[in-house]
Amino acid sequence: MDETFRIFASIATAIVIEAAPFLALGSLLSAVVEVFVSPERIARFTPKGLLSRVALGVSAGVVLPTCECGVVPVARRLLKKGAPGSSVIAYLLAAPIVNPVVLASTYVAFRGSWLMVGARAGVAVIVAGAVALLATRLLGSDLLRSRAGDDGHGDHAHAGSRLLHVWLHAASDFLEMGKYLVLGACAAAALKTFLPAETFGILEGSDVAAVSGMMVLAVLLSVCSEADAFVAASFVMFPAAAKLAFVTIGPMVDIKLLGLYAVTFKKTLFWKLVLVPLVLVFGLCLLFGVLA
Repeated sequence: MDETFRIFASIATAIVIEAAPFLALGSLLSAVVEVFVSPERIARFTPKGLLSRVALGVSAGVVLPTCECGVVPVARRLLKKGAPGSSVIAYLLAAPIVNPVVLASTYVAFRGSWLMVGARAGVAVIVAGAVALLATRLLGSDLLRSRAGDDGHGDHAHAGSRLLHVWLHAASDFLEMGKYLVLGACAAAALKTFLPAETFGILEGSDVAAVSGMMVLAVLLSVCSEADAFVAASFVMFPAAAKLAFVTIGPMVDIKLLGLYAVTFKKTLFWKLVLVPLVLVFGLCLLFGVLA
């Protein structure tokens, strides 16, 4: 029992250590947005058309490389600043996958397979765009949960320089989001520790079973998107479609993100951020398995 607990503790600690720097980076980036980016500036650079706004959000994921561990505080801050929901949701789901660091790691992990790199980016763009269009058409612009203390970030005007304001905002966001990261890491560690090894043998029978199983595994393991391609590539017994499912659903829906989504967004948006990617990734990866 002591050995099992040590394994659990070491896995949970490793997940937190892996994810915490990215959450800190995301919190810092969100603080920079809060202090230096005005609502007027966001409005000035926001295109009018809905499709253009979605395209802007996906493109921002390329130039603002943020993994899933840090993207939620950035998205929340952008919404509070008045950025259109369609752009922010597209950025939220696409950025952890389409950013250059993740695509480069995918290329290396899959031994120079441009097909896998392109498929991963393509599925991410389709899913991010679809969720953004669906959510904003049905929900409008009111996407954030109202919480006590949400308006307290602006109370630091007496603190001095803008740089100090940035650190105050970053620390507040990091501490607020960090507790949900720890809870998610503990849940993922428990599953890694106690999931029977023979479970994987059940998934090898068909593409449907393999894709479904790898999606569930990605959600449960909560591997950061910078490293998940190496984990997926190690499952040599599974078809490419299942590996693609692992590296596309994980950065959009995993245990860490479920907690962050739940405390950040309204319940109706929460379910769209979870269910729509699950359905679309499943279907698109099965299609990839047929066509590839």
